[in-house]
Amino acid sequence: MRLHTRLYLHFLLVLGVAGVTAAVIFAIGHRGPPARELGERMARHAAALAAEGWPDPARVQARLGPLHRDLGVAATARDLAGRVVAAGGTELPPLAAEADARVRAGATVASARRWAAGAPIHHPPGGPVVGTVVVSSRQRPGGGRGLQPLLALAAALVAVGVATRPLARRISRPVERLTEAARRLGAGDLAHRVPPPPPGRWRRPRHGGELEELTGAFNEMAERIERLVAGHRDLLANVSHELRSPLARVRVALELLPRTAESEGRLRDLEADLGEVERLIDDLLTTSRLEATGRATATTAVDARALLETLAARAARDPRGAGDAVRVAPGPAVTVRADPTLLERALWNLVDNALKHGAPPVTLEAAVVGGEARLAVVDAGPGIPAAERPRVLEPFYTRDRARTPAAGARGYGLGLTIARRVAEAHGGRLTIEPASTAGGEERGCRVSIMLPTEGPAGP
Repeated sequence: MRLHTRLYLHFLLVLGVAGVTAAVIFAIGHRGPPARELGERMARHAAALAAEGWPDPARVQARLGPLHRDLGVAATARDLAGRVVAAGGTELPPLAAEADARVRAGATVASARRWAAGAPIHHPPGGPVVGTVVVSSRQRPGGGRGLQPLLALAAALVAVGVATRPLARRISRPVERLTEAARRLGAGDLAHRVPPPPPGRWRRPRHGGELEELTGAFNEMAERIERLVAGHRDLLANVSHELRSPLARVRVALELLPRTAESEGRLRDLEADLGEVERLIDDLLTTSRLEATGRATATTAVDARALLETLAARAARDPRGAGDAVRVAPGPAVTVRADPTLLERALWNLVDNALKHGAPPVTLEAAVVGGEARLAVVDAGPGIPAAERPRVLEPFYTRDRARTPAAGARGYGLGLTIARRVAEAHGGRLTIEPASTAGGEERGCRVSIMLPTEGPAGP
């Protein structure tokens, strides 16, 4: 539930409690001692008027009629036998038996439940009780006027409830902007900032409260993070680029050294080490470029199956992929829109990892699954445990070398990182899962690059 909705509901709850409290107070005040006292006084006044005309019904009617006409009070006079002598307004029913007995005994009673009161009629005044009179204000014409205070209260609550909706929205808007900014910052949009609130007619330009201070602190934090990350990327890219020149000079020096039977082996090891350092530099530069751009720009339609065939042929020239160690699974043509160089680099990293850490056969697959193109590299090795799958995508993370072959398994933990960033740069993702599951045991490893499909490839 949104923050402004919660604030609005809290406002409504407070208004509801206030309304119920006011209604209870109104009801208690309307039916409490003041109302009963007023009813008893009205009953005694009506009894005195009826006593003036008693026992002539016409005279009694003449006395009670103005009471109903001028004050809106209904009054009904009865004799001790219970017969109606006269009625001003609507004829009222008699009181309950107990209350009627008290009135006949000379007492004046008021019923809060019925909003009615009764009094004895003495004739002559101060003499014996000759009848009873019952009065009520609920039976008067226009009796619905008693609802007017409640209707006015309900209208006021509705008006305040409507007015508090924009207030709740205004209070919650800065928090919602901060939430959206934090979400975008966490997603990698380091350039996003929380916009300041627009200046209002009564807003002070110098200070806006704690929320604006929090907004300013968030923007300052985001700016520092952006500078730190940008400096880190620039440093990594510059150092990697500057290392190319001394490496090239070292390689030229190695070529110029005289080669003998004794030094040939050592020179080949040095050249292999130089090759690994150059590959590391290439990986670092590729990573920096992907982080700087974020999206692939030089995209075109790529025949995924033809690209996999090219990688299989390249693996066949590698001593680790000799024979039938790397093959392409048959299937229909699949076309994706991608940067061919980046995509080939990412897929070769997956093949290289499978040859280093997996076991033959290594199968390259291209298929359309759920509206996405899946380019997968499958091996029959020990696989990657579920707990380590998120970590192997982190830069420079390498698994326990004691569980990997010593020869040919050297790496710097950038292959899967580059593959993941290439997939994300093309609007896709990288997934790691077991190649198969038998008896609850996972076997092999399938690393897939999921990309949006382009359509069937041409001939």
